[in-house]
Amino acid sequence: MRRMMIAATACVLVAGLVVNAEDAKPVQPAQPVPKAVLPKPVQPVLPLPIRPVAVTALKMAQLEEEFETVEAQRDVKKAHVKAAEIGVRAAELNAERVNQLAAKGSISKEEAEKAKVDVELAKAQVEIKIAELKESDVKVKHAKKRLDDAKLGGVRPAPGLIRPLPIDPKAVDPLPQVRFAADEKEVAELKAKLAKVQASADKIAAEAKKAEAEVKVAEAELAKRKDIAKRGRVTADFIPTAEAKVKEAKEVLAKVTKEHKALEEEAAAIQKRLKDIEK
Repeated sequence: MRRMMIAATACVLVAGLVVNAEDAKPVQPAQPVPKAVLPKPVQPVLPLPIRPVAVTALKMAQLEEEFETVEAQRDVKKAHVKAAEIGVRAAELNAERVNQLAAKGSISKEEAEKAKVDVELAKAQVEIKIAELKESDVKVKHAKKRLDDAKLGGVRPAPGLIRPLPIDPKAVDPLPQVRFAADEKEVAELKAKLAKVQASADKIAAEAKKAEAEVKVAEAELAKRKDIAKRGRVTADFIPTAEAKVKEAKEVLAKVTKEHKALEEEAAAIQKRLKDIEK
């Protein structure tokens, strides 16, 4: 009996070991952890270089004319500023003379007030001329940029510069290509010359305005000295010196006026020649 119980217990233990052996799964080996894949750095996209564009000879002449014109206009604006500043001085001298006369009762207070207003108006003109000069500076800057860009690209032949040969060149025109190219060259030269002449005329016109202002200043100084001479003793050259300055200022005004007229006549002749070529 005891032996039978021991044998049964042994059988139960063996059966349990067999069941556990069947249920146990094999241990899987550890899988390697995949490495993180870093994204490739993005290469910056560089802008394509901008190639300068070649322009025709006529376009180049137009750009040069534009630059020279705005540059001359800037010189005119500078002269306008100087003339306006001289106008302020003339107005101040006149106001001083009027105030002296008003203090004596020679003129009314209204005239004295008007002289003060003239001074303020002259100062306002200076501010206006300075603003116009700044505007001209901007135009010169942009015109120079356009001209420099065109010079980098160079000059290319204008499309259609040479006319096609006619069917019968002897009967119509023996050398149309040569004549047409020569005309284009002369037009470009005349336009460049016209721009220079007009720029010189504008500059002389500004000098004429300045000379007019100087004449007014000299005349105001002469009037002031004559007024002082009436009230007391002065030196012998007190008035003649002022008269000489007035004469000198008028001579300068006459000279620049004559030069301006000559430049205008030259510009008119060039414009006439251009019209004749375009016919």
